[in-house]
Amino acid sequence: MNRTRTRLPGITLRDAAASDTDEIMRLVADVNPDDPDAFEDARPNLGLPQAGPLSHFRALHVVAEDGKGQTIGTLLGGAPIWLFDHPGINHPALLEDLVARIGMISAVAVASDHRGQGVGAELIRHAARRFTRAGYGLVTLNSLPALEDYYRRLQFSLMDDLIVNLGDGRMVAPVWEGTRVAAKTLDRHTVFADVAGLASPVVSGLLPGSRVPSGAYFDGERLRT
Repeated sequence: MNRTRTRLPGITLRDAAASDTDEIMRLVADVNPDDPDAFEDARPNLGLPQAGPLSHFRALHVVAEDGKGQTIGTLLGGAPIWLFDHPGINHPALLEDLVARIGMISAVAVASDHRGQGVGAELIRHAARRFTRAGYGLVTLNSLPALEDYYRRLQFSLMDDLIVNLGDGRMVAPVWEGTRVAAKTLDRHTVFADVAGLASPVVSGLLPGSRVPSGAYFDGERLRT
């Protein structure tokens, strides 16, 4: 089983196996006591054979282990759920393209006796590298206010809305309550562009033909030039 060394002494990362499922569920439930079953929908993916381009096709499930082989942390990620029910994504080919270009980190959990040591940061950096190698242009996660500085230190940009330009004046944006979005571009094509009329920057260049033109503005319905 391939392991990735980290900058932390004795700590390694590896893709999750089916035998890790119960421990992963315990870790994520421990850091989310108000809704301990919130990530149970990851359980079926964890039971699947490992396969690219991530760890379990379009899902990324990673565990961190200490020098004794004990699981001390985990990261769950993959395709953003909002892509599948957004009314602006109404064509299978567009959905397929976006799923292959936008990754989302859904959960990061570290055992209580290993918190504050950098394990979570190593998991997040590893996820960003994995998404990059798999051809993704953007990785996102939802952030509570108390964690915003933490994600900034990991080179994420914080914004109120995630607005993705699709080209031809069309844009899509999910709606979240109680959190902001932390996002990081992963390739030279994808950038954040300021657009007149919008409070948050627009993800530009994620898809072919979707670069925001210079001088573009939002008229309340569409992107105009």
